[in-house]
Amino acid sequence: MKTIACTAVFWLLTIFEARSQDLPNPPSNVMNLPKGSLVIPMDNTYQLNSAGLFNLKAYGLVVSLLNKRVRIRWVIKSGKAKDGIDFTVASDLSKPTTTATGITRNFKAGPFVIFQQDTTGVGVLINAYYALYGLTGADRPNVYVTTNNVNVDVRYTVVAPKGAILTDGGNQNIHVGYMVAAGIPTQNYALSAGDNLTNCFSFASEPHNTNTGPLVDTAIAHIKKFVLLGGNFLAQCAAVSNYENNAYGRFQTTSGVTVANTNIGPTLLYPNPDLSYSQFEGAYFGYDGQSVVQNWQLSGVGINNYHNHATGSGAFTTNIVASVSKLTSSGGMVFYIGCHDYLAVAPSALTNNGLRMYMNAFLTPSTFTCPLPLSLISFSGSMNNNRPELHWTTGENETGDHFELQRSFDGIQFTLAAYIPVTAKEGLESYSYKEQAMFTGTVYYRLKMVNKNFSEKLSKIIVLKDREGNASGKLSILENPVGAAVNLQYTAQTSTTAKAVIYNTSGGKIFETSVPVRSGNNIISMPLDAKIPAGMYILEIASSGERATARMIKK
Repeated sequence: MKTIACTAVFWLLTIFEARSQDLPNPPSNVMNLPKGSLVIPMDNTYQLNSAGLFNLKAYGLVVSLLNKRVRIRWVIKSGKAKDGIDFTVASDLSKPTTTATGITRNFKAGPFVIFQQDTTGVGVLINAYYALYGLTGADRPNVYVTTNNVNVDVRYTVVAPKGAILTDGGNQNIHVGYMVAAGIPTQNYALSAGDNLTNCFSFASEPHNTNTGPLVDTAIAHIKKFVLLGGNFLAQCAAVSNYENNAYGRFQTTSGVTVANTNIGPTLLYPNPDLSYSQFEGAYFGYDGQSVVQNWQLSGVGINNYHNHATGSGAFTTNIVASVSKLTSSGGMVFYIGCHDYLAVAPSALTNNGLRMYMNAFLTPSTFTCPLPLSLISFSGSMNNNRPELHWTTGENETGDHFELQRSFDGIQFTLAAYIPVTAKEGLESYSYKEQAMFTGTVYYRLKMVNKNFSEKLSKIIVLKDREGNASGKLSILENPVGAAVNLQYTAQTSTTAKAVIYNTSGGKIFETSVPVRSGNNIISMPLDAKIPAGMYILEIASSGERATARMIKK
């Protein structure tokens, strides 16, 4: 795991009173579900497998259809009681076999629906999912078709999730096992260190993790950034206390939690049965007698930003088994759940519902969107009394996290020369860095740009020489043929505004623009007019009385 210097930022957790689909007392969103729509049940009556337990492959079917761009809504009736009905409608079994009975059915536990206008070709996709996972008999998830219109309370239009299963605690196989058990396609999850949330994940989860130290601190700090950008995160077992009691974490409290692990008995309270995390039918458990974190309590008196989904009852109502927080109005959700591994014991309705809560968190839509990557408009350098000076300009500056300027003396082995945080400015921004040491001969530089979603990109290498070896007026195109932009290297005699002109092979001028250059070596990305057709051209750069040309091929 790489270590990235972080500045500890402490966020004050606040309680949100505004009504939200993610928070207690969610608003209703009633829509008319027309006859001929499909229902993927999520209850224990219409979605059981051959073992008589809820068929977890229903989750995999939903995700598989989302991957095929099928529009799916998650129906959860606002204000319903635990195990309450989400909607009632006459329906026939559609998949895996067709049974035309027109029976009126009560659908519970957050069913997923596909409106009639979105059902074209879905039957073929469902059959393909059965075949891909070798599902037969009752292990094939059931799908029903409505024979009447009905009003339903649509909580979310769900999108295909992408989950990062964190490896920082070394127990990633627990959550990989959940994905496999639910038949989630492998394209929808990947292993990742907490400080390396690339690939634009919408969800991250940390199973049992008792590790501490700088590397874990860095991972937790990055998870905090991920959540504040809108990503959803789930911690299980020891990861709950590890993250909540770490100063870089504190996702749900300001005072931390105390592991209780009290034998709270079989009867739990479910305070928010109409939120997505609690969409399961039947009971969960909050004590197994062996997990490191089974249930917990708040430490001290602090400002808390959480809502419970399972607690003890009677004298044990302060013992929390599952809880959720939302850090900001635009931020993501943080899910906590106790006990270690639901697949490590014999399957039961209790352990199955723990796994269901994980899947509910996985499918709860996040507000995370992949920011446009930090773009490098120009990167140039020069020697000033044998001291290198580097200058660069970026676009989409607000999407960046930091720069790592790297130096080399052979053009092969690079080391860190400077760590430069991105400023708060949006749009275009300019940066400069001056070396304090003097260098003779040739020095190579490149820039690593790190985005807020922790993706990275390296610039082209620029070469700086001392005065005796520094030539001017040289132009070269770095990538030929060119597309929407031409990336070029130009060595200028003075800092000025150069004129760039593109000529066709007949000598006709077809494009002209101005580009700022600095004394020394410049790496420039110059956008081209989209109307320039494919073909061969001559690019000319003119500055300070000098002219340099290069052949350019437009693809």
